[in-house]
Amino acid sequence: MISYSSVSQARGWVEAVLALGLRVKNRESLEHNRRVAQLCVHIGRELAMTAAELRLIARSGLLHDVGKLGIPETILGKDSSLDEAEWSLVKTHPEMGLSILDHHGRSKREALAVLYHHERMDGSGYPYGLAAYAIPIEARIVAVADTYDALTSDRPYRKACSTREARKVLLEEAGSRLDPKIVAALLRSLDSSRPSVWPGVGVGRLRLA
Repeated sequence: MISYSSVSQARGWVEAVLALGLRVKNRESLEHNRRVAQLCVHIGRELAMTAAELRLIARSGLLHDVGKLGIPETILGKDSSLDEAEWSLVKTHPEMGLSILDHHGRSKREALAVLYHHERMDGSGYPYGLAAYAIPIEARIVAVADTYDALTSDRPYRKACSTREARKVLLEEAGSRLDPKIVAALLRSLDSSRPSVWPGVGVGRLRLA
């Protein structure tokens, strides 16, 4: 179980990022980051990760999209398909995220999730086309959590899928694009209806900028 002091450490790390002047573009981005962090910790628990590892993947989830600070809101909030130039720009956000963390001296293991969370097991992801276990585990966990939350959330260009539909997509992509072990861990966690990530302090109370 993660102690309150551990929560304070995680919160302190994130607030240090806030102090650097970073901020999310809108409330939905903030809530998405929180939900991804929570899902990451649920996955980590299923994988029997240590408290330190859970804190790491919580921070990874909170920070995974920090590079989108460099993407214009007109693109992120577009309610129709992106053109080739817009999509190319969006695909730079992992590297932008790494640059942001490097610039502020915050490039640690969390940066692996920031940089590689859009890589896929079959090598079809970006920015580098890494495949299988060349992708760090932090990034593989965030990829599954991010995919599930994206599917079950409203987006400017589509309505949310049902949880049943989202589960079907995860199972279809397990092995080819997503790590099947991590997909299975998330599904077990969802089935077990686990409580808040941290006793007394949910991820929703952590802030990310």
